[in-house]
Amino acid sequence: MKKRFLSLILLVLVVVSGFAQEINFSGELNTMWGVAAPWTTNAGDFVVGSTDFTGTLEAWQGDGTLIFEGNASYDALQNQLNLDLGEAFIDYADSNWGFRIGNHKVVWGKADGINITNSVFPEDSTSLFTDDSSLSVTAAKFSISGNTYNIDALWIPFFRGTDLPLEEGSPLRNAMIPSQVAIPMVGSIPVQIGNLQTPELALKNGEYGLKLSGYFSLCDVSLYGFYGWDKMPLMNYSLVFSNPPIPDAIKIDGEYSRLTMFGLDAAFPIGATVLRLESAYFPNKKMQASAGTIISGGETGICQHEVMALAGLDWMPSGWTITAQYYCDAVLNKSDNLERKDAFNHGATLSISKSFLQDTLELSLSGLVGLNDFDSALTLGGKYSLSDQIKLSAGTYVFLPGPNEDGTYGKLKDLSTIYIKAQYSF
Repeated sequence: MKKRFLSLILLVLVVVSGFAQEINFSGELNTMWGVAAPWTTNAGDFVVGSTDFTGTLEAWQGDGTLIFEGNASYDALQNQLNLDLGEAFIDYADSNWGFRIGNHKVVWGKADGINITNSVFPEDSTSLFTDDSSLSVTAAKFSISGNTYNIDALWIPFFRGTDLPLEEGSPLRNAMIPSQVAIPMVGSIPVQIGNLQTPELALKNGEYGLKLSGYFSLCDVSLYGFYGWDKMPLMNYSLVFSNPPIPDAIKIDGEYSRLTMFGLDAAFPIGATVLRLESAYFPNKKMQASAGTIISGGETGICQHEVMALAGLDWMPSGWTITAQYYCDAVLNKSDNLERKDAFNHGATLSISKSFLQDTLELSLSGLVGLNDFDSALTLGGKYSLSDQIKLSAGTYVFLPGPNEDGTYGKLKDLSTIYIKAQYSF
């Protein structure tokens, strides 16, 4: 794989240098190290230790652009080197139409850190500490534009799901998936991770998206439609026997289900602030059934109608950036056999940052609270620019359980981290 990756880079460099009118190469080197916070059960243990380099090649020829981005990352905790093709696409833009073909990131919606309409695209969920979790997809996009509108039609022939923390030794896997579960009258048995069955590679299994955007004096509005696959798999739980009737383990496999989404967003400038609204509707979405239902012979997914929505406010006075959001997720006519315990989930986010010392120092505070269990996630950090190329950061991630139950973020409480980070860009 590494040889093929390096050969591809060499081929791109040769082809681009022969045909491009203008070429630009830029890159970024990041290293981040963090230990579990003093109040966690594993205080002082390394939680993150990663170094990654991203290089981006841009070439122009007339109205066409070629973008090639490659990433090499080393995870010191797992002693693992990963090579990844980030974006690699050809883009053509005329005065009223254009297209983009290849590997590129597609980002829908106006939410900040909360996926509403953008939940139909894959993301990297293997780490809590990435600044950009969106993943590229191999897609063809055709665009038509005017002074007040833009239309994007999207075809994704090859499926890519969200990257999940299933690797052995991953701190996030240990926090999210128990190593053992208790079975009545049997006791504790180990958990085995099986396979994720992806959709068959065929034309009929392609994904399609449509985005219609209008730009007006009072507001910007976008409408969305998507037909494809859920990027999160439905998990199947089965008991493993070597000597019935006593099980030896419980095995977790997964498969992906079809997904339809209709969405909209709008942004209204109100003086020095911007009001953002976003909503998505998922008709007959297959949602995860509970483990007990599946082991008892039930289906892994139960069809439900789901609605997600968000309202946010952005305010940027001198040197400050303040963002507040409220979001909700509702399942209509919820089945008692679903894995999620509440038909209505909601929460709020707040982000505040301030620049000092002629914009060389930035202090930031952001938080998210789940209003069902009152669990929360908090990030406090500072970034100092030694130069235009070199930046140093330090801060902490804090995950707090609710007063009665852990909640989504409380399960991560032992991943509360104090970190340092260095970045060099050119």
